[in-house]
Amino acid sequence: MRRPRRAQDFKEFSYVKKFSDSEIRFKEFKGNQEVALIFPNNYRVASASLAWSWVQQLFLEKNIPVERFFYEKWFSKFYSIESFTPLDQFKVLMFTFHFELDFENIIDILLKLGIPPVAELRENHHPIVIIGGPITFFNIELVKPIADVIVAGDLEYNIEDISEGIRILLKDKEEGLRYFEELSNVITLRKNTLEKINLKNYDISQKIPVSHFITPFSEFKNKRLIEIGRGCIRRCAFCVMGHTKKPVKFVPPQVIENFVKNEKNSLGIISATITDYPWLDQLLEILEKYAVSFSVSSMRADGITDKLLKLLKKGGQNTFTIAPEGVSQKIRDEINKDITGDDLFKALELGRNNGFKNIKFYYIVGFENEDLNDYEELKIFIDKVKELGYTNISMSVNPLIPKKGTPFFGKKLIEEKQYNNIIKWMRTNIKGVKFHFESYKYSKKQYLYNILSEEEVKEAVLKTYSKKDID
Repeated sequence: MRRPRRAQDFKEFSYVKKFSDSEIRFKEFKGNQEVALIFPNNYRVASASLAWSWVQQLFLEKNIPVERFFYEKWFSKFYSIESFTPLDQFKVLMFTFHFELDFENIIDILLKLGIPPVAELRENHHPIVIIGGPITFFNIELVKPIADVIVAGDLEYNIEDISEGIRILLKDKEEGLRYFEELSNVITLRKNTLEKINLKNYDISQKIPVSHFITPFSEFKNKRLIEIGRGCIRRCAFCVMGHTKKPVKFVPPQVIENFVKNEKNSLGIISATITDYPWLDQLLEILEKYAVSFSVSSMRADGITDKLLKLLKKGGQNTFTIAPEGVSQKIRDEINKDITGDDLFKALELGRNNGFKNIKFYYIVGFENEDLNDYEELKIFIDKVKELGYTNISMSVNPLIPKKGTPFFGKKLIEEKQYNNIIKWMRTNIKGVKFHFESYKYSKKQYLYNILSEEEVKEAVLKTYSKKDID
């Protein structure tokens, strides 16, 4: 691509090129500047999502040369990772939609391209907007008003048909939309129903999802991502995955070994939690056998083993993370977390025995039955963690977001004053801990995006973005 002439455009081009140049890719292709795959968040988040890579590979196998894009608020041109082509030259815009707050980023992208953010306002000359991803499993109402086409559930179920639909769209938009209306797992403006939607997890046991690039700018720094399990066997009352991503599918150890034995890169292992993988001991033996260093996306305290921590430490990981979620055992029992204080301390002792001094905890606050006794129990717990010898303790604290698809849906978000009181109490009474408190502003937005109906979403978009912005 020719170097952009405007200073602002060149700044954006150079920023994208920095990340593009950082990637070591295992599959190369030449795009045709027609189909875009957009992760509506920054590069660090996008590159830590296996979907951003795996979806591209699925389409490449069907001869659809998709190019990747990511988002920054200051972007105006949106250059692709592969060819640095501006996004406004693409005819089909596919978004992989993971987090509720990315809704605003999708709207921002559309507006900057001069595309009406509400689908029914678009005309024939506008690009087609296709949206898929985890949001379609539990909050389809947030997607319907802004998408021309929604691909619900796992893409693997109908990648062949979706690919054919895109080919038709590129030749004739109207004919392509008619084709999509007949597909299962697809919703369009004219077929705006949930009929023929299959939200069951696709069986990944024979074809293991693996990323096709590594980068030092990912949350999984210089690691190749590999998905060993899809869905969660648990039913924690606050968690969408445990109530929507069923039945759980796991990749057998022999399939993983066939990949690992020829792999020279470190791995980032993706699953709801590696400790619920049914063949964990075999998996660890395979990783040790081929001297593969790895990190994991999640661990449960009750499943952590000495060997798991030993291999993580050997691979260079210096911090491990546990999610007690509830601040006390009473709360953990009420939310079906199914973890005890003994489970937590056994995991923490194993961590110290393997040389870990850094620990990170995830907590959710704002459950109805919390009281001061629960927080006093948390203080005692953290004091005991210090006594074990952990010198770097961090806590990520988030308000409960009562999400669709969970038993908590319909409950109210904690009041801001109450949340601020919790923050003040923790800072005052729990010393020697590095805190990260989720912004109440962002939490409230997530809450609203979970309770709005399809019509309310559309009205909110139209009200927030003036007619001048969407003409």
